[in-house]
Amino acid sequence: MYSKRMQRHVQRIGYNVNRFQGNLLLLKGGRDPQELRREFMDIERSLNEVFRDISGEVPDPGLGDIHSLIVKAAGTYLGAIREFMRFYDDWDDDHFVHSGLMINEANELLNRAAAMFNGP
Repeated sequence: MYSKRMQRHVQRIGYNVNRFQGNLLLLKGGRDPQELRREFMDIERSLNEVFRDISGEVPDPGLGDIHSLIVKAAGTYLGAIREFMRFYDDWDDDHFVHSGLMINEANELLNRAAAMFNGP
C-alpha cells in the first residue's frame, strides 16, 4: 500500500536528519570532523537510497501533489548533506550554513505535504 510505504520512507528521512543533526552537535562540541566523516557518508548513502525509493513510487490517485512535495523534500535533504560534505573538500564552514538552509527548506516541504495529507 502506497501510504504505508511512503510513511516508512518519511520515517527513514527523519531518522537520517536526526542523525545528521546529532553529529553536527558533536562537531560543535569539539569532536574532530574526520572522526565523523564516515557517519556523514553513511547518512548521505542512506538518504540517497530513500530518494531513489521515493522517486520510484507511483502515488495513489489524488496523492500526486503530496508525492511531488515529498520527492522534492527528499531531494533537498540529499542536496543538503551533499552540500555539507563539501566541507571535507575545502574546510569552508559556509557549507554548514548553506546545508542548514537547505534542511529548513526540506522541512517546510515535508510539513506542507503533511498538512495536505491531513487536510484543512
